[in-house]
Amino acid sequence: MSKATPGSALAAHCTSLHKHWDRSVAPAHVISSGATIAMTCPDASNGLLSASSTAADIATIDFSHLDPLCGPIYVEGAAPGDTLAVEVLDLAMANWGWTGLLNGFGLLADEFTQPYFRSFDLTGTDIDLYGVKFPLQPMMGVLGVAPGMPGEFPSITPTCAGGNIDVRYLTAGATIYLPVFNDGALLSGGDGHGLQGEGEISGTAIEAPMTATLKVSLLKGQALRAPVLDISTRRYTETEYRDFLGIGPDLFQAARDATRFAVDALARHLQIEPFEAYAMLGMVGELRVHEIVDQPNWIVGCMIPRRLFQRRLFPASP
Repeated sequence: MSKATPGSALAAHCTSLHKHWDRSVAPAHVISSGATIAMTCPDASNGLLSASSTAADIATIDFSHLDPLCGPIYVEGAAPGDTLAVEVLDLAMANWGWTGLLNGFGLLADEFTQPYFRSFDLTGTDIDLYGVKFPLQPMMGVLGVAPGMPGEFPSITPTCAGGNIDVRYLTAGATIYLPVFNDGALLSGGDGHGLQGEGEISGTAIEAPMTATLKVSLLKGQALRAPVLDISTRRYTETEYRDFLGIGPDLFQAARDATRFAVDALARHLQIEPFEAYAMLGMVGELRVHEIVDQPNWIVGCMIPRRLFQRRLFPASP
């Protein structure tokens, strides 16, 4: 275990991985408030998938290895009732990433049961989705601290201590404020994404190995009940959408309905398989709660960049 203090460009570089949120896991590093650290994290498959993998590989993947956590980082002086301010200074992706459909995982997992895998070259500034380019937007899916309760908690499940929150705006320049529940806070992170939609609808985005450079500051006595983020949406420049509405008395079911309507329309227009359209939503779809006060029915929208529907599949007739 190393000790790091402020005053250098990089005070600690963490590559240590652990499987669960657990306050009994020994710290990989000790830092002082104000230190800058780096976390080098594998992709969400923990290296079980590669650029040359196939749908057959994702069909047999071992879920117990997914979403590894880099850390924990012990912050000197942190105690229950304090807050950590973690500023994302830089996110450096690997040169490849992947998306796919995992068995039993995703908003419509019961309807889309076939395995699917697609890899992406991330050496440029954008990716191509069926003839439409989307800029890469690197973000961290996981940042959190150890929960206050003893025991092991799945890395894939978010809690009031943070974790796998998958807020797509957790990009370079963002700051997340995390409540502290244990001495040292025990900060961990991971789950790098090259591009993610709002809600990570299909269960995966563009999953990619990533090195995150973070500045960690301790705010004494500033207790929080759940994470808070300072973010900017400026990098997400999409402004024109086609919005598919799910309406009903169950918010979760309304989200499923909106997603299903969007999948059907996108598959028809692009002339692709519905499961391919569904997988796209994890990267570029945006689930929004539009209205939640006029009971008994509430409204969820699945918003799709309209330029996907404006793309011509065939040349215009002379």
